[in-house]
Amino acid sequence: MTDWDGAFNLRDLGGMPLIGGGTTVQGRVYRSGRPETLTDAGWAALRSADVRTIIDLRNEPERARRDADPVLSDDAAAGVSIVHAPTENPDDAEFMRVCGPWLDHPRSYADNTQMYPERFAAVFAALASAEGGALFHCAGGRDRTGMVAAMLLTLAEVEREAILLDYAAGFREASRRHSRDLPAMPNPSKGGYVEPKFSDDEIEERIADRVASLDAWLSDLDVRAYLQDAGMTASDIDALARRLRD
Repeated sequence: MTDWDGAFNLRDLGGMPLIGGGTTVQGRVYRSGRPETLTDAGWAALRSADVRTIIDLRNEPERARRDADPVLSDDAAAGVSIVHAPTENPDDAEFMRVCGPWLDHPRSYADNTQMYPERFAAVFAALASAEGGALFHCAGGRDRTGMVAAMLLTLAEVEREAILLDYAAGFREASRRHSRDLPAMPNPSKGGYVEPKFSDDEIEERIADRVASLDAWLSDLDVRAYLQDAGMTASDIDALARRLRD
């Protein structure tokens, strides 16, 4: 189990079953919630895991430090490259009209990816070219992180059931943390929307609905063709798939 002090919704995408046998390689790609919760010891553990690239899927207003975040030494993140690669644009009125009602739901994924192929190409190009290990994250490690993880794991030919379980685990942990530990606060990426708090049973009902939508989206999506159309080269796409397989 990956344990970096202060990390939230952190998971190694290694050890997942591949179609045809075998598992994904551990220590290559991680997913998480916002890394500002990491302590100095957490950053040290991240670097010890040879993570040299962090890909931040959030929009600029979401990146501010919060009062509850630990105070870090000046060199806590030394040697780690941070790539800002948002997957959406909340200032785009058309995006908010189409995807706004579904920003925490895979129902938005098809429209989101169709509207911003260049943004997703930037995310996956950064993953493909990252030296050492890589971490990608959004705020809660639930929605945007779940979308990118599902695409990456599909490209790597991970079994579908394992992809759905990975999404459910990320959604569950983020939702439980919000409902139990975090004060109600507006989300800048959702126009100031404040998410209600849910019971465990309600969270599981939300997961079941979302997993069905995620499964349907993935069934209609050819990740390799999408990334090629978005401008990624075949060699970069191959390198991306190999990151979890070799």
